[in-house]
Amino acid sequence: MSESYFLLAPVAVLAVLLLFGFVGCESLPAIAVFVDGPYVETILAEPGLVSYWRLQEDHSEEPSAPTADNTPVSGGTAKDDHGVNNGTYNRVIVSNPPSDSPDAPGTLILEEAGLLDVVEGSNSSVRVDGGYVEVPFSNSLLLTSFTVEALVRPEWSETETGVYRTVIGFTTSDFHFGFALYAGPEDPVSLTGPYKWQVWLGDGTQFQKINFNHGSPPLVNFTKTNYIAVTYDDPTKLLNLYTYVVGIELDNGPFNPVQNLSVTYKQNSDSATKFLIGVDRTVPPAYPFKGRIQEVAIYNKALPMERIMSHIGAGLNLA
Repeated sequence: MSESYFLLAPVAVLAVLLLFGFVGCESLPAIAVFVDGPYVETILAEPGLVSYWRLQEDHSEEPSAPTADNTPVSGGTAKDDHGVNNGTYNRVIVSNPPSDSPDAPGTLILEEAGLLDVVEGSNSSVRVDGGYVEVPFSNSLLLTSFTVEALVRPEWSETETGVYRTVIGFTTSDFHFGFALYAGPEDPVSLTGPYKWQVWLGDGTQFQKINFNHGSPPLVNFTKTNYIAVTYDDPTKLLNLYTYVVGIELDNGPFNPVQNLSVTYKQNSDSATKFLIGVDRTVPPAYPFKGRIQEVAIYNKALPMERIMSHIGAGLNLA
């Protein structure tokens, strides 16, 4: 595999990583990015990859329209391009959900415009609003250390308030174990404030929002593609959140690493639990994402920041 080296400023990689070695930086240093090759090749070659759902299927995999509220209708296969954890496309009309969850009409449309900024073969997304992917329970997804990443394009109103929207949910029914990646209001109590990317973790007894309110906030961008990655390293108990907005130079501040947060996390081990893309609960359905999603991947380790940056560079036109 060929490798190129893209410089936003003439700074050695080691120096860059050292400069990033603090929490919630307000102003970012100049950044150097390794680009290994095309995005899909980069992801498939990444050590530790467990499953990779590109969500590139055609319209034949779409479920039929749901006819009853809160009753999912299943469709075709969401292929795991790396492993054996194929998922199923589903549509559900979300009606009368919890007060912090929006309604949804049951939208799931495949072959929508792609979110990768580099053309390399197939490049499409799935548009959802009550649509989701359900991956059956698998021991291969029971990870003490992990990285999850996705490309998303929010399509709800940024003036909306008071509800959460799920990119990835892998939690037990009591929310005591597992994790979820949400877009949600800044204040989880009053449910007010601008939408931020949020990580919630189960610690064995409760489900809690990880406090990212210091430093550069990971705000949701409603006009461009958002890259999101979460890493958790079990030996050190450290969690990192990375966000990037496509089309903006990294050294202008859209790459907002929130690093080295010490947290307690208990992995999901309930065989009744599904890995969900686009919702975080199915009985009854709740917290539906609205917008486009593609390139969802999960790894069995916490990827270092330089690998996260190589993914951004490969897929979002930084080389």
